[in-house]
Formats: sequence, C-alpha cells, structure tokens
Amino acid sequence: MKKVFLAGDAYSSRFFDLSLDDEELSLMPWIAAASYHVARFALLMQDDGLAGLGISSGDALLISDFSMEPITGRPVLVRQEGQYIVRIAKDVNPVECVFTCTNDLPPLILPSENIRITGVVSGIISEPAIHRGIDRQ
Repeated sequence: MKKVFLAGDAYSSRFFDLSLDDEELSLMPWIAAASYHVARFALLMQDDGLAGLGISSGDALLISDFSMEPITGRPVLVRQEGQYIVRIAKDVNPVECVFTCTNDLPPLILPSENIRITGVVSGIISEPAIHRGIDRQ
C-alpha cells in the first residue's frame, strides 16, 4: 500500500484554500491507496456536487498531477487566484473554460487566462480510513 497525504477538504459548490507545499503535505494525515496509484495527494469531498459520478460527501479524491487521457468530462482541481474548486471539465479552450457539477449548481465559466487545472481526480476511496501522525514506511 502507498500513503497518500490528505491535503484538506474539497468542494464543488465553492472555492476553497489549499496548501500544496510538499513539506506541509508530509505532515498531514494520510490514507492508504494501491501502491501503483500515481496520486500526489488526496482531498476529502465535503459536498454532493459530483454525486452523479458516484462521488459522495466524505469520499477521498485521489488527485494526480496530470492525465494521459483527455480531461473533458472528468473531475479536475481548478485553481483561480490562489483558491481551488473541484468540478467536471466540460469545455476547456484557449478563451474560456466551462466546469459543471452533476447537481443543480450553474456551470462555472472562467477565462482561461485566469485559471490553471492543477490536478485530475484519478481515483476515489469511499469511507477512507484516515491515519494521523508521521508514521512513514
């Protein structure tokens, strides 16, 4: 098993703060993932905006830095002006990007020049066991 550090809470309904400094991540609680998983960190989902994809509040989202597959239609971690949100990449182009949820929230339309897709949800762990401390293996 691989330890994946839990960087914080995630929301699809609002922007949130997140520190992705590797040194700070190493001090965070962690969850166990399959040893072959490429996740850099995990986020604990705190709303049901992605329930239509089988992602519920309380699930751990495994976040990878990149994807070899197209991101359209996949949940991604988006950064805008230092804050983050998890949404489904509906349309990503050089002018503007559209991000959606699977509930009644309106689409989020952002100018491409003001955002960065910083990660892709590459796995989900339902009801993860969260381990505390710096127990490293």
